[in-house]
Amino acid sequence: MIVTRMFSVEELSDLKRSYKRLADEIDRIGKGRFESALRLSGKLKDLMAEIEETNEREKSLYNPAMITRMKIAKRGFELSKSLREFEIEVAAGFEKGEVSEDAGKRFMSITKLIKVGNIQKAKDEFRYFEKINELDRDYKAAGEEIQDKEKQLRREQVRVEKMLAEMAEIEKSAIDTGKAIRYEELSKELEEIQEVRKRYVHSVLTTPVAELLGNPQRYPLKEAISSYPAKEQLDELVGFLSEYPDFGKCDAGQLCGFFGYSEKKLSHICPETTRFKKAVLGNREFFETISSLDKNASLITNAEDQKILDLIAGMEEGAEEIVGRIAVISKEKDACREEYEKNERIRKKREELSGYPKDGLEAELKDIARLLDVLHSDNPKTGDENRGGLFSIFGRLLKKGA
Repeated sequence: MIVTRMFSVEELSDLKRSYKRLADEIDRIGKGRFESALRLSGKLKDLMAEIEETNEREKSLYNPAMITRMKIAKRGFELSKSLREFEIEVAAGFEKGEVSEDAGKRFMSITKLIKVGNIQKAKDEFRYFEKINELDRDYKAAGEEIQDKEKQLRREQVRVEKMLAEMAEIEKSAIDTGKAIRYEELSKELEEIQEVRKRYVHSVLTTPVAELLGNPQRYPLKEAISSYPAKEQLDELVGFLSEYPDFGKCDAGQLCGFFGYSEKKLSHICPETTRFKKAVLGNREFFETISSLDKNASLITNAEDQKILDLIAGMEEGAEEIVGRIAVISKEKDACREEYEKNERIRKKREELSGYPKDGLEAELKDIARLLDVLHSDNPKTGDENRGGLFSIFGRLLKKGA
């Protein structure tokens, strides 16, 4: 989303003029001398603060112990030494041309006032250097503000250029809408087949096992389940279930419930426990697979598994027609999917860009370039440009289109 803040030409020109004025003041002092004044004034300020603190502490102590007086005296001596070293540093800086005559005199005047104990007057004279420090802070702050505004403009420039590039890409993109539509139809057909599968699986899960095994046309499980009993096992199983109809009436899940019975408990239901184990438990994997059809990957449909699709075609009325349509579209499934996905990407991108008129973005880009020129100009001026700011043209176009 485009930033809502608008920079006017006049605002940026004022900022640049202010920055230039501060830079000119520093140049008049001299870059090297200015930096020396900042460094030395920082040292002097810390010295004054320590000396004042030591003096105040000495005044506040009533009848201090000898050791305390010695500590204060020692600290006073150290500060006095530091003050002399500071004066030597100022003099050396003056000799090298790093300290101006005016600044040097002011530094020495302040140190003399400190030596005679006139801290307040020393502070008053130090205000000259406070102004130099303030000049430095203002100069740096203005420079940081210019950099920040330029970063915002650059970010916006990249964003607008990207949006225009995306619009150009969309304009030249060619879509085979026929293939895209056919892939969408394929997806819908597969969804319908999945619904057929769900209904079929539900039927298998709720149908008595005797009926499942006795009606292979209605329930072609042999093609779908690898653990389907071999003919000899199947005959034995069907025979057992016919002799014990209570088991035959169970669905697969209910029949699996007997697998955990002890032989004693099972014997109350089926005296021929050995036969049960051979006929039913011998096909345990088959019945457990059936009972979990709604949870495992069996009979999952896709356009590439024709075997499963052929199986599902016979599950209910109308399924064969759906499978036939899937088979036709699947021949060019990959090409259709590619066009469909490309169409979806372009559609979503069009939606994202729908609120941004192309001519508005192009005008926006010119606005940004003009504002960047102002930030880079050594002699910023105001003129007709100040009638509009960043994104002003684009804003008007958006309102017009609303």
